Amino acid sequence: MSSNKYKPSEHSGLKEDGTQDQRVSSEHGFGGQNREHVAEVGRKGGHTQPDDIYKPSEHGGMKTGGTEDKRTRSDHGFGSRTTEEVQELGRKGGLARGAQQGEDYD
Repeated sequence: MSSNKYKPSEHSGLKEDGTQDQRVSSEHGFGGQNREHVAEVGRKGGHTQPDDIYKPSEHGGMKTGGTEDKRTRSDHGFGSRTTEEVQELGRKGGLARGAQQGEDYD
C-alpha cells in the first residue's frame, strides 16, 4: 500500500514549502551531539541513569549513611501480609485499598 503523504525525511529534510523541517535535523532529540555519542547512548539500551547513582537495592538495602532503606524490605507496601493475601488484593484491582482498610466490597 503506497501513501501519497509528503515526508520531509524523504526530501532531504525539507517541508513541502521548501523550509527545513526541524524534526529531521541532526540536532533534534539529541541536542546536536555527534553521531558517536548518540550511538553510544543507543548501545546502552535504555540505561539512561548515570552510573554514579547510589542504589540501596544494590547494597543490601542500606542507604549511603549505613541505615536501612525500608523501601527495599519485602514487606514494604503490604505490611506483614502473606503472598497469597497480596495476590488476592491484586486480583481485586481497584478495590484493594478498601480491602486493606477492612472494608468488604464483594
